Parts: sequence; C-alpha cells; structure tokens
Amino acid sequence: MNNELEIHIGKAIEAKTGKKLPTLAVRLLERLIHEREINAFLCQYGDLDGISFSKQLLDELNVSVEWKYEERLPLDGRAMFVSNHPLGAMDGISLSYLLGTRYGGIQYLVNDILYNIKPLQSVFLPVNTYGAQKRESVALLQKALAGNMPIGSFPAGYCSRYYDGAIQDRAWKPSFIKMAIESKRDIVPMRFVGQNSSHFYLIDRIWRKLGSKFDLCTALLPDEMFRTRGKSFSVIVGTPILWQTIAESGESAQIWCDRIRTIVHQLS
Repeated sequence: MNNELEIHIGKAIEAKTGKKLPTLAVRLLERLIHEREINAFLCQYGDLDGISFSKQLLDELNVSVEWKYEERLPLDGRAMFVSNHPLGAMDGISLSYLLGTRYGGIQYLVNDILYNIKPLQSVFLPVNTYGAQKRESVALLQKALAGNMPIGSFPAGYCSRYYDGAIQDRAWKPSFIKMAIESKRDIVPMRFVGQNSSHFYLIDRIWRKLGSKFDLCTALLPDEMFRTRGKSFSVIVGTPILWQTIAESGESAQIWCDRIRTIVHQLS
C-alpha cells in the first residue's frame, strides 16, 4: 500500500483556502467524494501512471467509451482538442485515455483539485492555482503548448448543468482560442455524449435557487463518477478547424469560442 498517494479532502481544502473545516463537515465531504473508495483504488493501482491508470479506472468501473467519426481525427496529434463537459470526472478520464492511447500521450487542462491525484499528474495540466503554484502551472502550460503532445481542454471550466431549458455547458472561456493560435495548433471539436444522474441536476437547480456560494454539486462529482459503473459512452468527433482560418478571419476570440461551442453541442 502506498499511503503517499492517498487524498484527504480536509487537508486539501485547508491547504487551498488556509481555513480548517469542522470535523463534521470534513467527514461529510469524505463520504460525498467517496474518499475511502478512491484511496483504496489509489493504494491498489498507484504504481500505474497516466494513461495506464485511466484505463484501469475505466476497467474497474466497467465503463466503455468509443469514438464516432474517428476518421476525422488528425493524423498529427499536435492539436487543441476541445469538448463539452457533461460528467465532470469520467469524461476527463475517458478522453485522456482515448486521446492518450491514439497519440501516445496527452496533456489535459484540469482544475488544481484534480491535479492532486498523483498517478494522473503526467497527463494533467493544473489551472486555477494561486501564488507560486500559479507561476509553476503557467510554466508547465507554456512548455506543453510549445511541445508536440496533444492538448485537451474543457473550455467551460465547469461541469454541464441545466441552463435555459436544457442540460448544457455554461458559456465557454475563449482562452483556448488564443492558445491554439499562439502555439499554431488546429482545433478539434468533440462532443462527449452522456449526462449525470437526474438527482444531480435537481439538487443543482434547488441549490442555485437558494443562492449559496458553495458549489455543492462540484462536491457531488466523485459520487457521479461512481454512478457511471457499467455504462457506455461515445465521443463524436467534428471537423478540425485550422488555426490559420481563425487567425486570418479578423473575428474575435470570443466569437470563435461561441461558434465552436455551438458546433460541439450540435454534433450528432
């Protein structure tokens, strides 16, 4: 057993915020995120790394995922692969495995909480960090963009929720457009087909009406990951968009960002 790999949500939150949560709150969060089950998996398979770890997690939960229109994928993986973010956890694991297996590696932009899962640090690039950690993450991102490895991103930066009468991403952030142009990477739009449980969206709608600043549903995402056990998902690939087309269009990054978001949500 490798106890160094274990995650401890209470300590992680304290390190990030500088505040220590009450013991009762920590115990509740531990149950919400399935801390015991996750740590058991980490202890058993912690010797695996990156893509191999992702594959083992998919196998452990008996989750299958397949490409649709795989022929649209570029031969050269040096591109920016962007997708909707319907699941919040298993979609990232699945896409890291699919793209990493196809191209021999992958670097996926994720929040710094997910970056705490050490066996996945070789395929994850941390964002939303602060202070010295932010400077380190920027350096890692710049190195990755300059390299030849595929870059994956969920431009919403946030799991899909119920908006405007449909389950969809919130507005995308245009930073991926700027990164694609600066690093001369074509953009490959992808739609991950799937959604979380009905009670996840119900809780989210109720919670938002209450006006709470604490994002309860983000804390529920590990539970949603375990709920994917035995399910099958598909990833629909769209037609790659040349970075030169975007750079020479004269249109803003936000216009292209919104356009690609629409393309992704309409893929079928």
